[in-house]
Amino acid sequence: MMTEEAIWVGWVGGLAIGLFALLQHTLSNKQLGCSLAYGNFCGLASKLDYFHQDEYKSLFNWRFWFIVGIPLGGFLSVITSPNGQWEVSLLMGETYERVMPDNDFFKILIVSFGGILMGIGARMSGGCTSGHVIVGCSLLNPASLIAGGLFFAGGLLVVQLLFFLFAGS
Repeated sequence: MMTEEAIWVGWVGGLAIGLFALLQHTLSNKQLGCSLAYGNFCGLASKLDYFHQDEYKSLFNWRFWFIVGIPLGGFLSVITSPNGQWEVSLLMGETYERVMPDNDFFKILIVSFGGILMGIGARMSGGCTSGHVIVGCSLLNPASLIAGGLFFAGGLLVVQLLFFLFAGS
């Protein structure tokens, strides 16, 4: 198990993401985000016309390479962290362990299915909540600041309700 010293400080990552979002917007006039890149991957796996028109005409655009770079950035973070240890783990915390199945295959299946649903929802709504908040807040958009607070409050409320219902807390 990883020790606390092996993890980068969260605010440093948040600051880096915010600054990168500003730099991206300043240099290219394009907003940072991952949900369009999700469509790029869908286009590689699907023949549906939706994933081969408009912003998906070129599947290997900058968004594709940005999302490929995310796990590479995570790997660089691991190898440059104080102890450089890499550990594959499906642990998500004590509360999640109470509601998730014990079988690793089913954990992966549930998390993957949830991720696919989130990607579909993000594309249907024109972007994901974190993308809207990261870019909008970096650009000091008042609506994004309000929406971010509401997303956070709603998430807290729903998570507490789900754990109350399913974990018997």
